[in-house]
Amino acid sequence: MKQPTTRFAFTAAALLLAAAPSPAQMYINEVFFNPGGNGSDARDEFIELRGAANAPLTDHYLLIIESENNGETGFIENILDLGAYSLGANGFLVMRQAFSLYGAPDAINPLATDLVNTGPPLPGPTFPGFGDGVNSTIGASDLPSLAGNPGEGQLEGSGFTAMLIHNQSGDAPMLGQDLDDGDDGLDLPTGAAGWKILDSVGFITELDELDGRVYGRANFITVDAFVEPGFVPNVEPDADYAFLDFEVEYLGRWGNSTGFTTDDWHASNFTDNPGSGSAGVNDLTGSANDSIDWRQSLIGNHPVDDGDPNTPAPPAAEVESSKNVPYGTKLANTLGGPNYVTGDYNGDGYVDAADYTVWRDTQGQTGSESAHPAADHNHDFLVDAADYTLWSGDYGAPNGAAPNGGVFAAAAAPLQSATQTPEPAAIALLALAVGGVARRQRA
Repeated sequence: MKQPTTRFAFTAAALLLAAAPSPAQMYINEVFFNPGGNGSDARDEFIELRGAANAPLTDHYLLIIESENNGETGFIENILDLGAYSLGANGFLVMRQAFSLYGAPDAINPLATDLVNTGPPLPGPTFPGFGDGVNSTIGASDLPSLAGNPGEGQLEGSGFTAMLIHNQSGDAPMLGQDLDDGDDGLDLPTGAAGWKILDSVGFITELDELDGRVYGRANFITVDAFVEPGFVPNVEPDADYAFLDFEVEYLGRWGNSTGFTTDDWHASNFTDNPGSGSAGVNDLTGSANDSIDWRQSLIGNHPVDDGDPNTPAPPAAEVESSKNVPYGTKLANTLGGPNYVTGDYNGDGYVDAADYTVWRDTQGQTGSESAHPAADHNHDFLVDAADYTLWSGDYGAPNGAAPNGGVFAAAAAPLQSATQTPEPAAIALLALAVGGVARRQRA
């Protein structure tokens, strides 16, 4: 009777190996561009990468590729030369613009590589942004505009493809290099000879640019009711795309996702409107009162701020989020660490049994804007059954399976209140009964 036990052990080991990302794989984790409200395109944009801890980035580049059908479709607009750096001890790297306010009050994860441009001002913007060429201390360069204006150290706001490449044996990328001669798709599926595309995501958010082209494996296209039925955007063969009805300012992986479809990404629009609960974006020149507080935005008008930090923002009928993240949720407070995913109450990028423990141990806890409970993801300042429902509905996110293979940890102590949600014992028994293989894998 030892054979079934051996099979189970082998299956469990295989599942754990399958859940772990390849050491060589790296991901574009977040890109924030075109900040609204009191934000600045030359101060508040950021880029984040994720991969194996301490992985060197020799011959790695992040490219920003034009999507607009303006004669420069497929041109490389921005290059971030990553070769001098490595990912942090926790596998994350953040690139920030000069005079960045991030870290006030939410600290950048100290285990991440945190790169901030300290180069001199550029001719155009108020701040140097990411910098351009010799004026960048973080390896950034920016293509001059068609009008002849110099690079501004900023990202395109209306549409682009972000592409992370490893130049294995070819020529290094160059500003203005056209990867799509003919504007009909990448000339080579690798981008250029000798390159390997590790990750890519694209978007078009201006309706008058729908005839442009995006080159990501996952792409988001903003459309409206006047777009003809059956419209198909210009994307690469086998690329995934999703239509949105709101402006996009942020693209981030959903938790620690490792897939390459739109379901693995969160497309969103941020706000600093006080009606959302935001403390605002305030640059007080190094003062302790500096703040940068971006929240999930909504479709429509913001509610009037009642001035009471103990009152949550009212729920919104529609939010500018491809993942239906509740209005008012903080979304730029995890730099250098795992991204937000609904139900991830311990902030490790996965929705699993450990998050249930956080919910159970804090059920009934109340909060405010300045002391928000970790297990309150419907943003009503109360940890309750509604948050359990969010957790159970997203269990296994973002990769179709939790790192523990979908098996719950040992059963916790019974809850004492008759109004509290019962332990998920039945689910635990079911998972154990099928040998811990209750997981869904992406093709």
